[in-house]
Amino acid sequence: MVMNNYEDLPQIIPSDIDFSIPPELFRRLDGFIFDFAEAKGAEIVQKLWHGNMKCAYILATGPGRAREFVQLDFFTAFSTKGCPSLIPHEDLVADRKRLRNFYVPRPEVELLFTAMRRLFKNDWSARHCARISELSERIRDTGWLPDRYAWMKPTLEAAIRGEVERVAERRPQDWARLRSTAVSNLLLPERVAHIWVQTKRIFVRLRDETGQLLVLAAPRESIGTSALETLELVFHRRLFLEGRASLLSFAKLALLKRRKGLIIVMAGPDHPEGQALAKRLRRFGLLDQMLFSDNKLHPLDRGMAGTAFADDSGFIDAIVRVQAAKAARAIARGGTQTSEGLS
Repeated sequence: MVMNNYEDLPQIIPSDIDFSIPPELFRRLDGFIFDFAEAKGAEIVQKLWHGNMKCAYILATGPGRAREFVQLDFFTAFSTKGCPSLIPHEDLVADRKRLRNFYVPRPEVELLFTAMRRLFKNDWSARHCARISELSERIRDTGWLPDRYAWMKPTLEAAIRGEVERVAERRPQDWARLRSTAVSNLLLPERVAHIWVQTKRIFVRLRDETGQLLVLAAPRESIGTSALETLELVFHRRLFLEGRASLLSFAKLALLKRRKGLIIVMAGPDHPEGQALAKRLRRFGLLDQMLFSDNKLHPLDRGMAGTAFADDSGFIDAIVRVQAAKAARAIARGGTQTSEGLS
Protein backbone atom coordinates (compact mmCIF):
# COMPACT_ATOMS: atom_id res chain seq x y z
CA MET A 1 0.00 0.00 0.00
CA VAL A 2 1.30 3.48 -0.91
CA MET A 3 0.92 5.76 2.10
CA ASN A 4 0.97 9.27 0.60
CA ASN A 5 1.80 11.46 -2.44
CA TYR A 6 0.01 8.94 -4.62
CA GLU A 7 -2.37 11.10 -6.69
CA ASP A 8 -0.24 11.12 -9.85
CA LEU A 9 1.39 7.69 -9.48
CA PRO A 10 2.64 5.83 -11.38
CA GLN A 11 3.02 8.36 -14.23
CA ILE A 12 4.57 11.05 -11.99
CA ILE A 13 6.69 10.32 -8.90
CA PRO A 14 6.85 13.57 -6.89
CA SER A 15 9.13 12.27 -4.11
CA ASP A 16 10.18 9.04 -2.43
CA ILE A 17 7.46 6.39 -2.23
CA ASP A 18 6.38 5.01 1.17
CA PHE A 19 5.09 1.42 1.12
CA SER A 20 3.46 -0.50 3.94
CA ILE A 21 3.94 -4.24 3.41
CA PRO A 22 3.41 -7.35 5.58
CA PRO A 23 6.41 -8.74 7.53
CA GLU A 24 6.70 -11.91 5.44
CA LEU A 25 7.27 -9.78 2.32
CA PHE A 26 9.62 -7.38 4.10
CA ARG A 27 11.97 -10.25 4.93
CA ARG A 28 12.37 -11.01 1.22
CA LEU A 29 12.87 -7.46 -0.01
CA ASP A 30 16.54 -7.78 -1.05
CA GLY A 31 15.76 -10.52 -3.53
CA PHE A 32 12.64 -8.78 -4.81
CA ILE A 33 14.35 -5.41 -5.35
CA PHE A 34 17.33 -7.08 -7.01
CA ASP A 35 15.06 -8.92 -9.47
CA PHE A 36 12.92 -5.82 -10.03
CA ALA A 37 15.94 -3.63 -10.80
CA GLU A 38 17.41 -6.23 -13.14
CA ALA A 39 14.12 -6.58 -15.02
CA LYS A 40 13.85 -2.78 -15.46
CA GLY A 41 17.50 -2.21 -16.38
CA ALA A 42 18.01 -0.17 -13.19
CA GLU A 43 20.83 -0.10 -10.63
CA ILE A 44 20.49 -0.33 -6.88
CA VAL A 45 22.56 2.64 -5.73
CA GLN A 46 21.74 2.55 -2.00
CA LYS A 47 20.27 0.22 0.56
CA LEU A 48 19.49 1.90 3.89
CA TRP A 49 18.29 -0.28 6.75
CA HIS A 50 17.14 2.58 8.95
CA GLY A 51 14.91 1.01 11.58
CA ASN A 52 13.15 -2.09 12.85
CA MET A 53 11.34 -3.44 9.80
CA LYS A 54 12.18 -0.21 7.90
CA CYS A 55 14.38 -0.19 4.82
CA ALA A 56 14.89 2.09 1.83
CA TYR A 57 16.39 1.42 -1.59
CA ILE A 58 17.51 4.08 -4.06
CA LEU A 59 17.44 3.01 -7.70
CA ALA A 60 18.99 4.74 -10.69
CA THR A 61 17.39 4.19 -14.05
CA GLY A 62 18.10 5.45 -17.54
CA PRO A 63 21.40 6.23 -19.25
CA GLY A 64 23.72 9.20 -18.72
CA ARG A 65 21.97 12.51 -19.17
CA ALA A 66 18.53 10.91 -18.87
CA ARG A 67 19.23 9.23 -15.52
CA GLU A 68 16.56 9.44 -12.84
CA PHE A 69 16.64 8.34 -9.20
CA VAL A 70 13.78 6.95 -7.15
CA GLN A 71 13.70 6.07 -3.46
CA LEU A 72 11.48 3.22 -2.33
CA ASP A 73 10.76 3.17 1.43
CA PHE A 74 9.33 -0.01 2.93
CA PHE A 75 8.00 -0.68 6.43
CA THR A 76 5.62 -3.09 8.13
CA ALA A 77 4.37 -0.68 10.80
CA PHE A 78 4.69 3.06 11.08
CA SER A 79 7.49 4.24 13.36
CA THR A 80 10.08 7.00 13.46
CA LYS A 81 13.42 7.53 15.18
CA GLY A 82 12.83 7.33 18.92
CA CYS A 83 9.23 6.17 18.34
CA PRO A 84 9.36 2.42 17.61
CA SER A 85 5.65 1.60 17.64
CA LEU A 86 3.04 4.07 16.41
CA ILE A 87 0.61 2.44 13.95
CA PRO A 88 0.72 -1.37 13.42
CA HIS A 89 0.56 -2.80 9.92
CA GLU A 90 -2.93 -4.22 10.47
CA ASP A 91 -4.27 -0.75 11.27
CA LEU A 92 -2.42 0.84 8.35
CA VAL A 93 -4.00 -1.47 5.75
CA ALA A 94 -7.45 -1.87 7.31
CA ASP A 95 -10.16 -0.83 4.83
CA ARG A 96 -7.57 0.29 2.29
CA LYS A 97 -8.82 1.55 -1.08
CA ARG A 98 -7.65 0.55 -4.54
CA LEU A 99 -6.28 3.34 -6.76
CA ARG A 100 -5.27 2.30 -10.27
CA ASN A 101 -2.79 -0.59 -9.83
CA PHE A 102 -2.06 -0.11 -6.10
CA TYR A 103 -3.73 0.54 -2.74
CA VAL A 104 -3.94 3.66 -0.55
CA PRO A 105 -4.95 4.08 3.12
CA ARG A 106 -8.23 5.35 4.43
CA PRO A 107 -8.12 9.11 5.22
CA GLU A 108 -7.96 8.61 9.02
CA VAL A 109 -4.74 6.63 8.68
CA GLU A 110 -3.11 8.97 6.16
CA LEU A 111 -3.96 11.99 8.30
CA LEU A 112 -2.27 10.50 11.39
CA PHE A 113 0.65 9.28 9.27
CA THR A 114 1.16 12.76 7.81
CA ALA A 115 0.94 14.54 11.17
CA MET A 116 3.35 12.15 12.90
CA ARG A 117 5.90 12.45 10.09
CA ARG A 118 5.77 16.22 10.37
CA LEU A 119 6.34 15.98 14.11
CA PHE A 120 9.38 13.80 13.51
CA LYS A 121 10.83 15.92 10.70
CA ASN A 122 9.81 19.23 12.29
CA ASP A 123 8.91 20.72 8.92
CA TRP A 124 5.25 21.76 9.17
CA SER A 125 4.20 23.89 6.19
CA ALA A 126 1.06 25.35 4.67
CA ARG A 127 1.06 22.46 2.18
CA HIS A 128 1.02 19.86 4.96
CA CYS A 129 -1.75 21.68 6.79
CA ALA A 130 -3.79 21.87 3.59
CA ARG A 131 -3.41 18.11 3.11
CA ILE A 132 -4.58 17.40 6.65
CA SER A 133 -7.56 19.69 6.11
CA GLU A 134 -8.41 17.90 2.88
CA LEU A 135 -8.18 14.47 4.53
CA SER A 136 -10.29 15.57 7.50
CA GLU A 137 -13.15 16.50 5.13
CA ARG A 138 -13.27 12.88 3.93
CA ILE A 139 -13.68 11.46 7.44
CA ARG A 140 -17.28 10.76 8.45
CA ASP A 141 -16.71 9.25 11.92
CA THR A 142 -16.42 12.03 14.51
CA GLY A 143 -14.73 9.69 17.00
CA TRP A 144 -12.05 8.44 14.61
CA LEU A 145 -9.02 9.64 16.61
CA PRO A 146 -7.71 6.81 18.88
CA ASP A 147 -7.78 7.64 22.60
CA ARG A 148 -4.01 7.18 22.94
CA TYR A 149 -3.54 10.05 20.46
CA ALA A 150 -6.21 12.37 21.86
CA TRP A 151 -3.43 14.81 22.87
CA MET A 152 -2.89 15.49 19.14
CA LYS A 153 -6.38 16.97 18.72
CA PRO A 154 -5.41 20.67 19.32
CA THR A 155 -2.55 20.37 16.81
CA LEU A 156 -4.73 18.68 14.20
CA GLU A 157 -7.46 21.30 14.64
CA ALA A 158 -4.89 24.07 14.17
CA ALA A 159 -3.57 22.34 11.05
CA ILE A 160 -7.07 22.06 9.63
CA ARG A 161 -7.49 25.81 10.12
CA GLY A 162 -4.16 26.37 8.35
CA GLU A 163 -2.44 27.85 11.42
CA VAL A 164 1.11 26.79 10.58
CA GLU A 165 2.76 28.91 13.28
CA ARG A 166 0.47 27.50 15.97
CA VAL A 167 1.19 23.94 14.85
CA ALA A 168 4.94 24.62 14.84
CA GLU A 169 4.76 26.14 18.36
CA ARG A 170 3.21 22.94 19.68
CA ARG A 171 5.87 20.71 18.17
CA PRO A 172 8.19 20.34 21.22
CA GLN A 173 5.42 19.14 23.53
CA ASP A 174 3.80 17.03 20.82
CA TRP A 175 7.10 15.35 19.98
CA ALA A 176 7.66 14.47 23.65
CA ARG A 177 4.14 13.01 23.90
CA LEU A 178 4.61 11.05 20.69
CA ARG A 179 7.81 9.46 22.01
CA SER A 180 6.25 8.53 25.36
CA THR A 181 3.18 7.10 23.61
CA ALA A 182 5.36 4.98 21.34
CA VAL A 183 7.28 3.52 24.27
CA SER A 184 4.08 2.73 26.15
CA ASN A 185 2.80 0.82 23.10
CA LEU A 186 5.54 -1.81 23.63
CA LEU A 187 5.63 -4.54 26.26
CA LEU A 188 8.95 -5.15 28.05
CA PRO A 189 9.92 -8.18 25.88
CA GLU A 190 9.16 -6.10 22.79
CA ARG A 191 11.36 -3.27 24.04
CA VAL A 192 14.25 -5.69 24.61
CA ALA A 193 13.78 -7.15 21.13
CA HIS A 194 13.70 -3.66 19.65
CA ILE A 195 16.97 -2.71 21.37
CA TRP A 196 18.62 -5.88 20.05
CA VAL A 197 17.49 -5.22 16.47
CA GLN A 198 18.72 -1.63 16.63
CA THR A 199 22.10 -2.78 17.96
CA LYS A 200 22.44 -5.22 15.08
CA ARG A 201 21.34 -2.56 12.63
CA ILE A 202 24.03 -0.15 13.83
CA PHE A 203 26.65 -2.87 13.35
CA VAL A 204 25.46 -3.45 9.78
CA ARG A 205 25.47 0.29 9.03
CA LEU A 206 29.08 0.46 10.24
CA ARG A 207 29.96 -2.58 8.16
CA ASP A 208 28.37 -1.43 4.90
CA GLU A 209 29.30 2.04 3.66
CA THR A 210 26.45 4.09 2.24
CA GLY A 211 28.70 7.06 1.48
CA GLN A 212 31.80 7.79 -0.54
CA LEU A 213 35.07 9.69 -0.29
CA LEU A 214 36.69 10.80 -3.54
CA VAL A 215 39.58 12.97 -4.71
CA LEU A 216 38.78 15.68 -7.24
CA ALA A 217 41.98 16.53 -9.12
CA ALA A 218 40.24 19.37 -10.95
CA PRO A 219 38.87 22.86 -10.26
CA ARG A 220 35.71 22.99 -8.18
CA GLU A 221 33.89 24.78 -10.99
CA SER A 222 34.28 21.64 -13.12
CA ILE A 223 31.29 20.29 -11.17
CA GLY A 224 28.00 21.99 -11.93
CA THR A 225 25.44 22.87 -9.29
CA SER A 226 22.90 20.58 -10.97
CA ALA A 227 25.20 17.57 -10.50
CA LEU A 228 25.54 18.24 -6.78
CA GLU A 229 21.79 18.75 -6.42
CA THR A 230 21.15 15.48 -8.23
CA LEU A 231 23.51 13.61 -5.92
CA GLU A 232 21.55 14.87 -2.91
CA LEU A 233 19.02 12.21 -3.90
CA VAL A 234 21.67 9.57 -3.18
CA PHE A 235 23.70 11.02 -0.29
CA HIS A 236 22.48 12.52 2.96
CA ARG A 237 25.29 15.05 3.41
CA ARG A 238 27.96 16.67 1.21
CA LEU A 239 31.36 17.86 2.45
CA PHE A 240 34.23 19.54 0.58
CA LEU A 241 37.74 19.22 2.06
CA GLU A 242 40.55 21.51 0.93
CA GLY A 243 43.20 21.42 3.67
CA ARG A 244 44.64 19.43 6.52
CA ALA A 245 42.83 17.00 8.79
CA SER A 246 43.73 15.37 12.11
CA LEU A 247 43.56 11.67 12.95
CA LEU A 248 40.35 12.42 14.84
CA SER A 249 38.99 14.01 11.68
CA PHE A 250 39.87 10.83 9.78
CA ALA A 251 37.74 8.84 12.22
CA LYS A 252 34.85 11.26 11.65
CA LEU A 253 35.27 10.95 7.89
CA ALA A 254 35.22 7.15 8.15
CA LEU A 255 31.96 7.41 10.10
CA LEU A 256 30.47 9.89 7.62
CA LYS A 257 31.24 7.47 4.78
CA ARG A 258 29.11 4.93 6.58
CA ARG A 259 26.30 7.39 7.11
CA LYS A 260 25.42 8.35 3.55
CA GLY A 261 27.94 11.17 3.23
CA LEU A 262 29.63 12.33 0.02
CA ILE A 263 33.11 13.67 0.83
CA ILE A 264 35.03 15.46 -1.93
CA VAL A 265 38.73 16.18 -1.37
CA MET A 266 39.85 19.13 -3.51
CA ALA A 267 43.31 18.16 -4.80
CA GLY A 268 43.76 20.10 -8.01
CA PRO A 269 46.82 22.23 -8.86
CA ASP A 270 45.51 25.08 -6.70
CA HIS A 271 45.09 22.87 -3.62
CA PRO A 272 48.53 21.63 -2.45
CA GLU A 273 47.22 20.97 1.07
CA GLY A 274 44.35 18.99 -0.43
CA GLN A 275 46.88 16.91 -2.36
CA ALA A 276 48.77 16.11 0.86
CA LEU A 277 45.48 15.25 2.57
CA ALA A 278 44.50 12.95 -0.30
CA LYS A 279 47.76 11.02 0.04
CA ARG A 280 47.21 10.52 3.76
CA LEU A 281 43.61 9.43 3.26
CA ARG A 282 44.78 6.96 0.66
CA ARG A 283 47.31 5.46 3.07
CA PHE A 284 44.54 4.99 5.61
CA GLY A 285 42.41 3.22 2.99
CA LEU A 286 39.64 5.81 3.04
CA LEU A 287 39.64 6.84 -0.63
CA ASP A 288 37.13 5.31 -3.02
CA GLN A 289 38.27 6.88 -6.29
CA MET A 290 39.93 9.84 -7.99
CA LEU A 291 38.23 11.97 -10.63
CA PHE A 292 39.79 14.46 -13.03
CA SER A 293 38.36 16.61 -15.80
CA ASP A 294 40.99 15.99 -18.50
CA ASN A 295 43.05 13.08 -19.82
CA LYS A 296 46.05 13.56 -17.53
CA LEU A 297 46.35 11.97 -14.13
CA HIS A 298 47.61 14.23 -11.40
CA PRO A 299 51.10 13.26 -10.10
CA LEU A 300 49.75 12.53 -6.62
CA ASP A 301 47.85 9.55 -7.98
CA ARG A 302 50.56 7.57 -9.71
CA GLY A 303 49.66 3.95 -9.17
CA MET A 304 46.01 4.75 -8.48
CA ALA A 305 43.53 4.46 -11.33
CA GLY A 306 41.52 7.59 -11.95
CA THR A 307 38.40 8.35 -13.95
CA ALA A 308 38.05 11.25 -16.38
CA PHE A 309 34.75 13.09 -16.69
CA ALA A 310 33.78 15.60 -19.33
CA ASP A 311 30.62 17.04 -17.78
CA ASP A 312 28.12 16.69 -14.94
CA SER A 313 26.72 13.50 -16.40
CA GLY A 314 30.16 11.87 -16.40
CA PHE A 315 30.80 13.03 -12.83
CA ILE A 316 27.52 11.49 -11.64
CA ASP A 317 28.20 8.29 -13.62
CA ALA A 318 31.53 7.74 -11.87
CA ILE A 319 30.02 8.20 -8.41
CA VAL A 320 26.96 6.06 -9.11
CA ARG A 321 29.16 3.25 -10.43
CA VAL A 322 31.13 3.04 -7.17
CA GLN A 323 28.06 3.41 -4.97
CA ALA A 324 26.16 0.71 -6.86
CA ALA A 325 29.08 -1.67 -6.28
CA LYS A 326 28.95 -0.88 -2.55
CA ALA A 327 25.21 -1.52 -2.44
CA ALA A 328 25.66 -4.85 -4.27
CA ARG A 329 28.30 -5.95 -1.74
CA ALA A 330 26.08 -4.96 1.17
CA ILE A 331 23.12 -6.92 -0.18
CA ALA A 332 25.30 -9.96 -0.91
CA ARG A 333 26.60 -9.99 2.67
CA GLY A 334 23.06 -10.29 4.02
CA GLY A 335 22.53 -10.35 7.77
CA THR A 336 19.60 -7.90 7.76
CA GLN A 337 15.84 -8.18 8.20
CA THR A 338 15.40 -8.02 4.40
CA SER A 339 17.88 -10.74 3.45
CA GLU A 340 15.73 -13.89 3.36
CA GLY A 341 14.89 -13.39 -0.32
CA LEU A 342 18.49 -13.89 -1.47
CA SER A 343 19.18 -17.11 -3.35
